[in-house]
Amino acid sequence: MTRAKNKRKAGILLKTVLALNLFFILLLILSYITPYVKVERWGWLTLLALTYPFVMMLNGCFAVAWLLNKRWYAIFSIITILAGMGVHGRYFKLFSLPAKTACPETIRVLSYNLRGMSMVPVEKGASAERRIESLYTALNEAKEFPDIFCIQEGSKGDYIGDQFGLKNVIHGSKSTLWILSRFPIVHQGELMGEENNPFCIWADIKTDQGMLRVYNMHLMSNRVTNTTEELIQDMDFQKENTWNSIRFIMSRYRFTTKLRSKEAALLHNHIQSCTYPALITGDANDTPISHTYRVLAEGLKDSFRERGSGFSTTYDSTLPLLRIDYLLGTSQIQFKDHITHHLSYSDHYPISSGICIKKEPGS
Repeated sequence: MTRAKNKRKAGILLKTVLALNLFFILLLILSYITPYVKVERWGWLTLLALTYPFVMMLNGCFAVAWLLNKRWYAIFSIITILAGMGVHGRYFKLFSLPAKTACPETIRVLSYNLRGMSMVPVEKGASAERRIESLYTALNEAKEFPDIFCIQEGSKGDYIGDQFGLKNVIHGSKSTLWILSRFPIVHQGELMGEENNPFCIWADIKTDQGMLRVYNMHLMSNRVTNTTEELIQDMDFQKENTWNSIRFIMSRYRFTTKLRSKEAALLHNHIQSCTYPALITGDANDTPISHTYRVLAEGLKDSFRERGSGFSTTYDSTLPLLRIDYLLGTSQIQFKDHITHHLSYSDHYPISSGICIKKEPGS
């Protein structure tokens, strides 16, 4: 009697675990298709892009657990994980093959969201100039010497340019966007967003390898970071505040996803009309399996996918593997490497790459 009862309990437990496994398999499949959903109608579904690393790791754990217990159910998670190999490479790569650059000396490009330099580790009450000097020292020690420096949420770009020896500087009107260059800037412009300020600035730069257009973007922010962090640390589904926070995050994320998709489409259309090799840099505020990334990166190379290795994280958060900062190039751009500098000078990490501008046949 006891043995039959225990067997029945074991059967119920097995079915419960299998049901949970199937639920997380469904979530993983949905996260794969989030870039293709219509954000106007299914914007809330894009939240799954934020949970993708967690859901993927859970499926891995289920697969291992089933294998250890010699259960064939492991095949469900294994097949689902293998089906998303193209997605996983946007977040993590074991290695990248060495690049055969098309030029003897690359152009070094650095992109960094400075968060107003509020997190720079200096003495209390330090001036903006002192913070910039500290930033210069940190990047110097990391052996990062950019030829082109694209800044989001920055100030005093002229002083930053002086520190880095980048004398050609442009600044977006009513914005915190800057492009600093060692090379002459021939033309410049802005792309306007919904909030009467540019979400992107661009510069046509006359480099030693030819003309290069550089875009520096900062797409619409979710502005839910604090709420999300508080929710993760104190999640109690019996409290009304928890559900209010969840509703706020879902509503806000759906709204901002729509706006980012519009901005991404405007930027993508603008780059299509450019006759020069072009590079998109900056903070997209969306992950590599978002609709925003799909629109932005269509037909472009991604520096991490081309030359990165390890984890791609660019944003310091409780949520794992948040990558929202990018370097994307047209077909003429060749990335030599991709480096993420893990500095504690902002909630973002600076990313950089050495690039070559390939000559088109007959040019």
